[in-house]
Order: sequence, then C-alpha cells, then structure tokens
Amino acid sequence: MDALQLLTWSLILYLFASLASLFLLGLDRLAIKLSGITSLVGGVIGIISGITQLHAGVTLVARFATPFDFADLTLRMDSLSAFMVLVISLLVVVCSLYSLTYMREYEGKGAAAMGFFMNIFIASMVALLVMDNAFWFIVLFEMMSLSSWFLVIARQDKTSINAGMLYFFIAHAGSVLIMIAFLLMGRESGSLDFASFRTLSLSPGLASAVFLLAFFGFGAKAGMMPLHSWLPRAHPAAPSHASALMSGVMVKIGIFGILKVAMDLLAQTGLPLW
Repeated sequence: MDALQLLTWSLILYLFASLASLFLLGLDRLAIKLSGITSLVGGVIGIISGITQLHAGVTLVARFATPFDFADLTLRMDSLSAFMVLVISLLVVVCSLYSLTYMREYEGKGAAAMGFFMNIFIASMVALLVMDNAFWFIVLFEMMSLSSWFLVIARQDKTSINAGMLYFFIAHAGSVLIMIAFLLMGRESGSLDFASFRTLSLSPGLASAVFLLAFFGFGAKAGMMPLHSWLPRAHPAAPSHASALMSGVMVKIGIFGILKVAMDLLAQTGLPLW
C-alpha cells in the first residue's frame, strides 16, 4: 500500500468520525469518544503516509473521473505535501488525545456538532494538500474555512461571534483572490488541472499578477500583515483543540499555498519581475 492509499484511509476515518458525530447529536459523551478515537487513528495513519512518502521520494498521482468535465478528481502527493501531511497528522494525534478529556466540558453544549466540524476541518486540510485540480482545491479550501468558522463561533457568545464574522470576511476575501489567480491560469491553459498550469509560460506581467493574487489570498489565511487582524481574535474563541490546529497548521496552509504557486505551478514561467 503506497502513501496515497494510506492517506485515503486516513481521510475515510475523518469523514466517518464527522458523520458519526452528526448522527450522535444529543449523545455528546459517545460522540466525544468516537470522534476522538477515530480521528486519533486517522492521524496515526496520516503520520505513516507522510513518512512513507518522504522516504520513497517519488511523486504519486491518482486520477478519478467525476460528472464534471472540467474537474476530474486528481490527487498528487510530492515531498512538500507529504511533509505537511506529516505535520498536520502529528498535531491531530495530540489534539485528538486531548479532546477525549477536554471536550467533557462541552457535554450538553453541542459537543457532537463540534466533533462533526472538527473532523471536516481536518479532512479538508489534509485532502487540500494533495489536490491537483483548481476547482476541487477551492472547494476544499472553502470547506476548511467554513468548518473552522463554525468552530470559532461554537460558544455562541458575543466575543466569539464578532471574532467569527471578522474571520469569515477576511477568509473569503482571500478565497476570492485565489480563485481569480486560478481562473487567470485556467484561461491560459484551457484546463483547471494543476498539471496544465505547470506547463504554462506566462508573460512577466501575468505571472506577477497571478503570484500577487495568490500571495495575498493565501497570506490572508496565513495571518500575514496587514491581513492578520482576525488571527488574535478568532483562534482564542475556538475550543482549545481546534485553536491548536488553527494556530499550529491551518495558518501553515497559507504558506503552503504560496510555495505551491511560486515554486510548483509557476515553476515553468518563473517570476522575472521579482
């Protein structure tokens, strides 16, 4: 079993944990245990997947047809994505263990719903790292943003709701910039597959525009100045284990996105104006 197949099993476990939590609404104690243990196992498999891929040192690709002609489900796991999978999975294991006791204080306060959004949050982050199509990348990026937003406003008090609204606005402003960057590349390549983006040789002006859009779009998620105002408000508002993932790895997804565009998708073109 290769690293991509292992990662698929990890994702299946996260999705199972999220759906199980949804069906266990009102049964918070059982949902806490099932969600925590299942995501813990998913994290362990993710660690094995990341280490396996880093040791192998080859790029794995898998492609699946979808009903959408413009958006085949293409997965690609290279060393950068494997490293990020390893980092996220390590933190998932720690946070899952912590959640088994910490989440008891949320019994009767929506703990099962939090388990649903927490596992969707984890699954979307991990899947995004290996997604090789712009359409599905944006879908997963939005899933990550929305699920983490629900975790930010989970307490439903004034502070968390205000923090959530600020996070929601800045996160989606960043998403719009990323979408424009991908659409510009898609218009030139005639496809939304990242494989076609890698073959492009863009003009210096267009390449710079794509890079700047991606830089500020992903920079909003990374909490870079001047797009950082949401970070000190939103992260403390979320439950502690969710806050740890947001602070520890979600902001790194922003850095990952910048590196992916600059060093992978624009590798053929380069950035002559920079």
